[in-house]
Amino acid sequence: MASGIIVLMIAVYLDAFEMLKAWVALHEVWELDEILFSIMVLSAGIGIFTFRRWMDLKKEIKNRMLVEERLRLAIRGGGLGIWDWNVKAGEVVFHSVMDANRGDSFREDLIPVPEIETRVHPDDYPAFLQRMDEATRKNELYSESECRVSAGDGTWRWVHIRGRVMDRTEDGRPVRVAGILRDITELKQAQDALTGANKKNTLLSSITRHDIINQICAISAYAHLLADDLPGAGQDGTYLRRILAATETIQDQISFMQDYQSMGARSPDYYRVSTVVQRAYQNASHGDIEIVISTGMLEVFADPMLEKVFFNLVDNSIRHGGGATRIRVSFHEVEGTGVLIYEDDGAGVPQSLKEKIFARGFGRNSGLGLFLVREILGITGMTIRETGTEGEGARFEILVQAGNFRMDRE
Repeated sequence: MASGIIVLMIAVYLDAFEMLKAWVALHEVWELDEILFSIMVLSAGIGIFTFRRWMDLKKEIKNRMLVEERLRLAIRGGGLGIWDWNVKAGEVVFHSVMDANRGDSFREDLIPVPEIETRVHPDDYPAFLQRMDEATRKNELYSESECRVSAGDGTWRWVHIRGRVMDRTEDGRPVRVAGILRDITELKQAQDALTGANKKNTLLSSITRHDIINQICAISAYAHLLADDLPGAGQDGTYLRRILAATETIQDQISFMQDYQSMGARSPDYYRVSTVVQRAYQNASHGDIEIVISTGMLEVFADPMLEKVFFNLVDNSIRHGGGATRIRVSFHEVEGTGVLIYEDDGAGVPQSLKEKIFARGFGRNSGLGLFLVREILGITGMTIRETGTEGEGARFEILVQAGNFRMDRE
């Protein structure tokens, strides 16, 4: 009886349980042949159970091998490397991006953290170390950096490193950091070549503009001398005034060409709005117009020519404000979007012209100021619109995308 109970307890976990349960229900006392039969049933159950587990394990292993193979192909096809940093152990499991580019096997190296310094170019290592330190201390979603690493053959390759902290302790200290690497050497070479070509074009344009401006200044000077010698009235005076107006227009157009060429020449960055606006205000011939800036510590991600935006807005208030005495710059958020407001207390803009004023060539002067403003802002996805009321002053709203502004620097 005891052996039957043992068989029953084992059979509970096997496929033979249902068969044994029916068998036991018919016999209160087991005979030897009944025990032997039960053992046979149990053996069959064990065999069935083992076979099924073996098939499940075989399928699981196959699936894992398929996933691993796909991962290898994706890494090799994308020219990627992978890294896994065990912070506590001070070791990095590293699969070289150069191995992937050469089509080498999926080789992994275990590198002590201090040895990384020998792999990264000496000029890039301080910035790389600082960026990794910031990534582990701050709760950033991802960390990204670029540096040169040794290719193992005496040459250096540029890589883009991206990763994140995957696990932290309860007190916030990083435990594991992992990510990928991508070889960007060819991209860097193309960028350097493009930068060199742009420098040459910029130099040529600068020299050409300088020579043209000199000639225009000469024409303007001679025209003024003639205007002093000839009567102010009459046809000759009219022609001279037209010549002077034309030379001023050409000067404005050349100045616009210089500003437009500078757009996008340098990478966008975060700029403190109050500092930029104050500097633009001081550089403009603002006269008696007062300015009030209430943007606090606001910084926006913008092209380096952001100062030119506010310079043109201040200049617009001076030229077309109709006696404006005050300028105010403020900021607020609407459903995650930043709204940077520039307004004056001048004559305002008629409803029919609110969109036309941003068109190239529109206006009494060069017609390029507000057009340039929109173009500069558009580099980083910002837009501008006029929302003031005629007779109460101009009001320009600059919309800043979520993620492209911050109120302080951590």
